[in-house]
Amino acid sequence: MQPAEAASNATQSELAALEFVLSPAAAPLLEELAQASLDEAHTLTLLTRLRRTVAPALATALLTQARLRRRAQVKFTAAARMVFTAEALEQATAETPAAQRAAQLDALAGEGRLLDLGCGIGGDLVALAQRREVVAYELDAVRARCAQHNVAVHGLAARVTVHGADWTQALAAGDLPHAAAAFIDPARRSGGRRIFSLHTMQPPLGEILKLRYSIPLLAVKVMPGVDAAELPAGCNVEFVSHAGTCKEAVLWFGREDAPPRWASVQREDGWHTLPNDGTPPPVGELAPGMVLYEPDPAVIRAGALTPLCIRVGGHLFAPDIAYIVAPALRDEPLAQAFAIDETHRFSLKLLNQRLATLGVGQVELLKRGFPEEPEALRPRLHLTPSGAAGVVIFTRRGDAHWMLIGRRLSKFR
Repeated sequence: MQPAEAASNATQSELAALEFVLSPAAAPLLEELAQASLDEAHTLTLLTRLRRTVAPALATALLTQARLRRRAQVKFTAAARMVFTAEALEQATAETPAAQRAAQLDALAGEGRLLDLGCGIGGDLVALAQRREVVAYELDAVRARCAQHNVAVHGLAARVTVHGADWTQALAAGDLPHAAAAFIDPARRSGGRRIFSLHTMQPPLGEILKLRYSIPLLAVKVMPGVDAAELPAGCNVEFVSHAGTCKEAVLWFGREDAPPRWASVQREDGWHTLPNDGTPPPVGELAPGMVLYEPDPAVIRAGALTPLCIRVGGHLFAPDIAYIVAPALRDEPLAQAFAIDETHRFSLKLLNQRLATLGVGQVELLKRGFPEEPEALRPRLHLTPSGAAGVVIFTRRGDAHWMLIGRRLSKFR
């Protein structure tokens, strides 16, 4: 059997299993699984029970889908009715950032439909279709079928066309539909392993840039750790933070309204943005009694530290360490804050002495610019049973390693 033929047979088998998962016969079995404990320890028991009703391959498909639905609940409110593949779920955009991006595309694009190129299981596709009609492309047949179902779950099937095809070939043949804007989500995983270069994504950046000749507005989702040296001319970069984590970067083409780099951060009260203004942040002293601000990861990735320093009335204590210190606490949604009670050159012996003197029983460990993982030090710390809560921040100034002892004042919210 040739490799292509084997791959085709595997895809057909996966599609058949997915169709069964979507069938009325599977619904009561999935409902039972939704109420069950799905951890690995129960795998044999669950499969044995399912195999009394369905073939072994279908039993595996049902259990896999039930686990994916449970995992997807952190991303999708309708996860219990949607379908997924493991790798596509990892790459899929959660509802909140997908909605924020769709709103930007809708507000900035001229009249006309949108394209979703590489739609995966449809996380962004649902958000886009809530705004406009969308034509989507997905080369993987199983993911394309998932996207069709997931759009229908949200009542949007009439606004979406999903092509199970390679959009780069459609573009080369002149068959890609005209659109006001396009969202592109290239594959950044292969065989379960992450891809870290814009030039090894599928499709690579060079193929994606060909769209600029025919589509006026493009948004390309890439890895949050994108290498600045790989960024092409003419793009603006948005770093997106959701639930306290910088989840992704977006390369925008055709946006004269945007700064070169900026952070978009989701908080309880909505979205906050902060631009990189191109100026270096101020650097100054570090002393006990100050408040230390740890910026949201998207702010750091965007290099938007100077505006944040201005907002909190502070400065960096080292030019290469993204901690801001200020004389007083301010309400700042784009950073979490800590009171700095003591500053010392790093010494484990001294740290234990100070923790004992302060009566610290619960300690939070953070680091930036420190060579060791703080958790590796935890077993060696001497804490007071039922003692107070404290924070130790391990960092660096120049060539010296420091430890800052204090208390948490606020969290990312």
